[in-house]
Amino acid sequence: MSNQIAVFIDFENVALWAEQEFLDLELTPLMDFLAARGQIAVKKVYGDWSRFSRYREDLMNNAVDLIQIYSVRAGKNRADIRLALDAFEFALTHEFIDTFVIVSGDSDFGPLVNRLRERGRYTLGIGPRDVTHPLLIKACDEFIYLEDILEEQTGLNAVLTLDPEIVQRTLSSALRIHEQQGDLPVPLSTLLKTLMLLEPAFGQAKLNTIQLQEWLNGFSEIVTVLTKDGRTYAMPADFVGITGDELDGYFEIDESLMEESDGEIPKPSLRLQYRQIFNRLKMTSVDFTTRRDVLRDIYRELHARPGVRTTDQLLEDLCVAYEQQGLLRSKTTLRQIWQMGFRQRAFDYGDKVASVHVPVRLDEDVQSEADFVQRAESGFVYAVINAGLPLEKNELAAILLNDSEETGYIDELLKDLSERELIEERDGVYLLPGHNAIPFREEPVFRPILHDMKQMSLPDNLPHTLDKARSLAKTAMLQRSQDFAASARSYLCACKLQWEAVEENRAGATLEDLRWYLASYASVKAGELSQIHRDYARSRPYYLVFFNLVQEDDPLWGRMRGLINPMLSYYWINAWRELGLNMISPGSGPASPAEIAVLAATNDNQQLCALWFEMTNELAQINPGLLLRVISQIRLGRTENPQAMQVAETLEHMLMQ
Repeated sequence: MSNQIAVFIDFENVALWAEQEFLDLELTPLMDFLAARGQIAVKKVYGDWSRFSRYREDLMNNAVDLIQIYSVRAGKNRADIRLALDAFEFALTHEFIDTFVIVSGDSDFGPLVNRLRERGRYTLGIGPRDVTHPLLIKACDEFIYLEDILEEQTGLNAVLTLDPEIVQRTLSSALRIHEQQGDLPVPLSTLLKTLMLLEPAFGQAKLNTIQLQEWLNGFSEIVTVLTKDGRTYAMPADFVGITGDELDGYFEIDESLMEESDGEIPKPSLRLQYRQIFNRLKMTSVDFTTRRDVLRDIYRELHARPGVRTTDQLLEDLCVAYEQQGLLRSKTTLRQIWQMGFRQRAFDYGDKVASVHVPVRLDEDVQSEADFVQRAESGFVYAVINAGLPLEKNELAAILLNDSEETGYIDELLKDLSERELIEERDGVYLLPGHNAIPFREEPVFRPILHDMKQMSLPDNLPHTLDKARSLAKTAMLQRSQDFAASARSYLCACKLQWEAVEENRAGATLEDLRWYLASYASVKAGELSQIHRDYARSRPYYLVFFNLVQEDDPLWGRMRGLINPMLSYYWINAWRELGLNMISPGSGPASPAEIAVLAATNDNQQLCALWFEMTNELAQINPGLLLRVISQIRLGRTENPQAMQVAETLEHMLMQ
């Protein structure tokens, strides 16, 4: 019998976190992830469904058993007791269940996990990165961060988010274990398994050998990486227990030589890079046939009844119709397909701000069903061009259409994007509109970073390579939690090297990496200026650079989503600090962006109100989607201030100006 899994979800714990972090809490990706690990025999989720009614449909579509937990008083979560009792009862009565999955960040579940392990059960914990208690992580056999599943963030980027001290300590311990066992040099695949045993959070990484090798190169003081017969090995940097004869045939990888010779570290294939963009757009959640069917049905519904229903109403009607046909298509799935058209402006909301609560019709330029499908699917090709990747039509067709021979359709998508002036062709190369390889070069919002790069002098002996830019960005990520200034310098250097490579159209130099480095630098520089130097006014332009780059309909949103909420909170809190005021949070925990917005907009200090509205208007000009999320957060009742709805309406009017 295959691995049998029981899943228990503390819904209040993860739902409140998701809403505060602007994450779309969708259970389908989580269930798909767990289904790939074995047969899910038990699926139970605990919460007060009068409070979380909007999630019930997605849960029921995943055949989850909803357990009602009534709230005794505001802020008190009683689900943990019921969940623990049920989970332990199943451990006693269902011997065939091998794996228990606890979805929560609450440390109170630590004793439950320990008792499950005592009974020989494998325990998998899943919870939010910033709120999960370390005791729960340590108690589990394996722990995976929830946002990494929801956002499909795997590989090297996921590892780099771990605490640097934990990383170094775990790596040293793993190497020492293999030294004691006498199996050095150790294959990288074996080393990774040991790392996961020592630190369950490593289970999120899903690194391949190339990615692990690249990561280990950043710890040359701890580990030496070797190759032999096409395989890669590792051993402690100071290890002297092996003779020259025993090392015969091994070759040490010299990172400095790699940096001087661009391209030595193997790059992901173009298809893999395309696939990563496809994943970030959440287009892998449905198969080709379902995607096409739903897009056609959306077109037919809007064509037959334009401007009558809101997005929510239309998708609800489609859900009912599919259920009557015996088709399992959740509203979450339909919403993801809808987003394909939304990103490419296929819908018209009249004079209202685009919202799921506003009546919708087709854009006037969409003349047929084929036009609509083509408009929606062109978003993938646009994202590839936006990333600065070269176009291989066969590869694009293979991913988008499951048929590498359908290059003619890719030509049609390129023509559509060109006619809408979203891209342009120059010398046989498709680029974003502009006079430069970097289309946003002339945008005023980027002037602070352009000035910083111009003022920075690179060392004479610094290799001007893409590998060096990546290495510096990796170093900067490790530095950011300890030294904002050092991290900013490393990121800025990476930005300058990548900018130079993109302008020179070097092989492998992508706009996507450049935008990632720029957004990372902007976030760290804003932190340095506001938290270290207390220069709040000067930090504001760097926040705006970050918000300009990290848009909801862009792949960069998924890569940097963990920073969006704190960046917006600090951006607004700095209005108080700039005026020498203290912000008083309404609760015991950190205030959400919605709570901060209401506090600022309704504050008795008129000078504060004026400054906040000025800052918010600047934000509305460059990232209206972010304000729409704040409006939705306010409307979901995350504040108890009676003036909250008025603030939401004020923000909507601001977006309409």
